[in-house]
Amino acid sequence: MTNDIKFSVLMPVYHKENPQYFYEAIESIINQSLQPNEIIIVKDGPLTVDLDNVVENFKNKFPSLFKIIILEKNVGQGLARNEGLKAASYNYVALMDSDDISLPNRFEKQINYLKNHPEIDVIGSNITEFENTPDNIISKKVVPLTHEEIYKFGKWRSPINNMTVIYKKNKVFEVGGYNLFNFGEDYLLFAKMLNAGMIFHNLEDCLVNARSGQRMLAKRVGFKRILQEMNLFYQFYRMKYINLFELIRNISLKFLLRIIPNWLRSYIYRRFLRKKV
Repeated sequence: MTNDIKFSVLMPVYHKENPQYFYEAIESIINQSLQPNEIIIVKDGPLTVDLDNVVENFKNKFPSLFKIIILEKNVGQGLARNEGLKAASYNYVALMDSDDISLPNRFEKQINYLKNHPEIDVIGSNITEFENTPDNIISKKVVPLTHEEIYKFGKWRSPINNMTVIYKKNKVFEVGGYNLFNFGEDYLLFAKMLNAGMIFHNLEDCLVNARSGQRMLAKRVGFKRILQEMNLFYQFYRMKYINLFELIRNISLKFLLRIIPNWLRSYIYRRFLRKKV
């Protein structure tokens, strides 16, 4: 399928990623019904031999499609994305995580919507989540669809599934790009953009199958995570995206969610924060 809107795909990768997952993620982009005009791989610091081999194999097979950015040291996803954005040839940039799988019609559906709605600055979608193998889908993460709903929802939870995003590069840089932040850098960027009046939309379709399960839940515990979330919401308060009441509410709810037993946290995520499929 031909594409009137040219766009880049941006995917950072660092040494701890699984080479097989990384291969499958790239393959899901190659196999799109609407292919991107370029794929930017940002090597966020030195990679393992296996990860380097994945990059080189795709680069050799599709030399005109891939652009490889090499960073001397690991700087984190946010700053790695900033470097990838600087190298992007096109204003529309699609994000892709290095261990998720984009459905074959993802870009076709998103780009077609953007053609008809050029006012949209950021577009995402719902996702399915799988454990171990892509056909073992365990849940669906649903986000609000309209800009007004996204703006309100974003005051206490991230209103967009980051791995589904296509955004306008110039709008990202208007708010300063990604911050040097070791947690929630994507959420912080979206809050800055919403606060600046940029227009968001989510498609109802599930366009990415994301890796999930107990491995992901294990990252959402601990005192360090609590402090990181407190800092993130304080940034929202400083920029006046949320008020004092919303700051206290958010910190209190997140604190409770981080200190409860794992089995109860898992139940809450499955029962209230995800939908069954």
